[in-house]
Amino acid sequence: MQITFINVGYGDAILFQCANGCTILLDGGSALESEFAGDPFRIRCADFLRQRDIRRLDAVIISHIHEDHVCGLEPVFQQIPVGRIFVPYPLEPFLEGRELRPAPDAFRSVPLYTNALNAYRRILMQASERGVPISVTSPGDSLRLSPDLLVQTLAPRPAALQAYVELLRRAYAAENGGEAVTDCLTKLDAMSNQTSLLLRIEAEKTVFLSAADSCPREWTEVPSFLFENVNVLKLPHHGQIDSISEQFTKSMPLEYVITTASSDRRYNSANPQVYERLSQWRAPHPPKFLFSDERSYPPYFSQPGGFQAITLEIDSGVITPKFIKND
Repeated sequence: MQITFINVGYGDAILFQCANGCTILLDGGSALESEFAGDPFRIRCADFLRQRDIRRLDAVIISHIHEDHVCGLEPVFQQIPVGRIFVPYPLEPFLEGRELRPAPDAFRSVPLYTNALNAYRRILMQASERGVPISVTSPGDSLRLSPDLLVQTLAPRPAALQAYVELLRRAYAAENGGEAVTDCLTKLDAMSNQTSLLLRIEAEKTVFLSAADSCPREWTEVPSFLFENVNVLKLPHHGQIDSISEQFTKSMPLEYVITTASSDRRYNSANPQVYERLSQWRAPHPPKFLFSDERSYPPYFSQPGGFQAITLEIDSGVITPKFIKND
């Protein structure tokens, strides 16, 4: 079993390659030119899959709607056949909706969110036209995607999802480019992380918690025993200060913690306090810290040669990280 974190800069793109040949992609990173221009190591998700000769994806999981998780998936769907799609949202509002446009003076993050919302809708529309099954996964669902891969959905909270969908319907009913639709899009952007999938993934003897942007304040309805044997954590929200909680994270027997922040650490991502606290909580044996877009993060991490991805090879419970460079 291999779990690969692609260096898409600020964003998530995680590839699972199972022993039986099954391939699953969780999110696809960004489509912004500025995220990749001039950087020799960052790579678009679609380009990485082509470079590694991935010719089919048995499943794609979309965690939630933000540019750095969704927009890089459109080229993937244009390039590679996909067996099925898993999403957290009901399908009808999107399939019955339309392309949205905020007012020109909208806050700077709102056009990015709107791009992601429109891209997500296009993906669903194209999948429906091609007959690709789309499944809505909710808390309590267990997905046996491969003999060696079990995915359990732990979040989002139903109340958060319902509020988001109700606001989405209002946005689709509002006049494009006007104040009402812009107000809805602004609120949807702020709420989207609360609708993010929280996935507990059992890969052989490894338990991997992939949090996308689902922060611990959203985990209060998750039974605590589901966190007790998590030994690999993909930090939520790119390692910002809200990505950990003593209530939940301290009890995890973590071996590896992966951060998918950009090396410029924008938005206070890859926050030093996060790693200080994790080290204190797990002293004297803190987890090993991995960063998908860093070359140096003293005292926790150093890979001066750079890399395009980090692969965790899992064999009989033994986890071995490998750094993938451009061939």
